[in-house]
Amino acid sequence: MGAGRVGALVGALVAALLGAQAFPQTNIKISQAMPEPVHAYSCPLFWTEYEGHCYRYFPINKTWAEADLYCAEFSIGIRSAKLASIHSWEENVFVYDLVNSRVPGIPTDIWTGLNDLRQEGHFEWTDGSSYDYHYWDGSQPDDGIHSIPEEEDCVQIWYRHSSALRSWNDNACGRAFPFVCKIPSLALD
Repeated sequence: MGAGRVGALVGALVAALLGAQAFPQTNIKISQAMPEPVHAYSCPLFWTEYEGHCYRYFPINKTWAEADLYCAEFSIGIRSAKLASIHSWEENVFVYDLVNSRVPGIPTDIWTGLNDLRQEGHFEWTDGSSYDYHYWDGSQPDDGIHSIPEEEDCVQIWYRHSSALRSWNDNACGRAFPFVCKIPSLALD
């Protein structure tokens, strides 16, 4: 049998199958078969999505102000990138675990967007979100009573063997640490 004849037979077979209802008719409506839509979100390349926001760890040491400006460079339109704000224990764990996933086994301190630069003792997030959660370590915040005259107005998640893992500390804003940026994700609804 020649190649042309085989091709013609395959074409005829496909046509016959398609004409003979390759997909049997059912009474199921698409709306019945489809589950409720799950909200999908989109993050820029190299960012990780969590609860409607995108996060990225930068393992470079910057002062708090430099880190905040660095984050702002990743803003997209009206979606402003800022140092990460944290609003729950789960989000705190996510942020710190994001860091640990990039540098496993090497605990590190990281800047967050929390600060009391405008008014001592009145903490606020750089993204303007509410200060509705905190996880201060022991006697923190202490405004640097151990390092006078240096004031501590910027907040980091820190790792200390003697302290609670992933707890917070106020530190001098001029010190340099790695950091995590956060930006609202784009809903793909």
